[in-house]
Amino acid sequence: MLQDSRRPRQAFEDHVAPLLSDLRRYARSLTRNPTDADDLLQETLLRAYRKFHLWQPGTNLMAWLVVMMRRIFLSSVVSLRARAETAPIEEWDGAAEPDQVLVVEVQDVVRGIGKLSRGHQQMIRVVAVNETPYEEAAEHFNVPVGTIRSRLGRARSQLKSILA
Repeated sequence: MLQDSRRPRQAFEDHVAPLLSDLRRYARSLTRNPTDADDLLQETLLRAYRKFHLWQPGTNLMAWLVVMMRRIFLSSVVSLRARAETAPIEEWDGAAEPDQVLVVEVQDVVRGIGKLSRGHQQMIRVVAVNETPYEEAAEHFNVPVGTIRSRLGRARSQLKSILA
C-alpha cells in the first residue's frame, strides 16, 4: 500500500514522471507507430493511476508498468485479430493478411538474432524474449544490472543494423 502522505495524484506523478521517456520508447517498440504508441502509453498511465494503490514501494515500478503496458498491448492485438476475423470479405482490401506479414517479420527477426554473437543472442533471449527482469538477468549472468542494460542495448543496436 502506498505509504506516501502526499496526495495520491502527486505521488503517482513523482514516481512515474522520470520513467515516461523509457515507457514511451517501449510503447513505440511494441506498436511501431508513434500515434498508437502514445495511445498505448496513455492507456497504461490511466490504468496505472487507477491501480497505483496496489504498487508496493521498494519494488520495481518500471517493471510493473512495462508488464501492464505489454498486457494492454496484447489485449488490443487479440481484439484487433478477433475483429479482423469477423470482417465481411467485401471489406478486405486485397493486401496481405496481417498474420502473413507478422510471420515474415518474425522470421526476419529470428534470422537476425541468429547472426548476433552468442552473448548478444543470450541477452536478447533472456531479457527481451523471455521478459526476464534486468535484476534477475543480472543474477543469472552474475553481473551488475548496468552491464545487462548495456549488453542488451548493444545487442538491440546490432540487431537493428542487421535488419535494416
